[in-house]
Amino acid sequence: MSTLAARLATVEAQIAAACHAAGRPRDSVELVAVSKTVDPARIAEALRAGQSLFGENYAQDLRDKVPAVPGARWHFIGPLQRNKVKYVVGAAELIHSVDSLALAQAIDERARLLGRKQRVLIQVNVGQEPQKAGVAIAQLPALLEAASQLHAVLIEGLMCIPPEGQPPRPYFAALRELAQQHHLPRLSMGMSSDFPEAIAEGATLVRVGTAIFGARSAAL
Repeated sequence: MSTLAARLATVEAQIAAACHAAGRPRDSVELVAVSKTVDPARIAEALRAGQSLFGENYAQDLRDKVPAVPGARWHFIGPLQRNKVKYVVGAAELIHSVDSLALAQAIDERARLLGRKQRVLIQVNVGQEPQKAGVAIAQLPALLEAASQLHAVLIEGLMCIPPEGQPPRPYFAALRELAQQHHLPRLSMGMSSDFPEAIAEGATLVRVGTAIFGARSAAL
């Protein structure tokens, strides 16, 4: 077994254990292998090892990797600029990082041009950090209301990145409560260092990169 396959197996075992501890079925959590800065050959290796879903942070990287790794599925998980929506809509099954009505509208426009629906999550700034992306908690209801009127955007849930250096579980719990309030079924939360805690609080998508691919390089 390759190192990458062994790492995948370890992460899978940890997800299964976290689901068991939380009294949840294993298939209630989907693993997004974060392939930021990972070259297509290694992504293809992960695909052969059984991991089908990958998450990209940069729009142009997603555009380039989709044709380079046939058979992979893709989510977009990073900050998205409106002028780069064209690279993502239609390439990603799910966009995790919608945090403004203007971005949702740009996605809607592109999706309508392609004649398709685009599934999205709303990113919430659960730690109320001024430097971090995500809609403010107080502004979430208005964004959900406005974005729900867009015909080609399907809002499926919420995403968050908790503040660094603080226990993440209260922030995961806060996102779960927000999702329940708004009847949203999907929760993208938890990364390599904390995904078992995210699963305990109801994550349905965990974004794991370093634990699978190792430490990131600076560039592709």
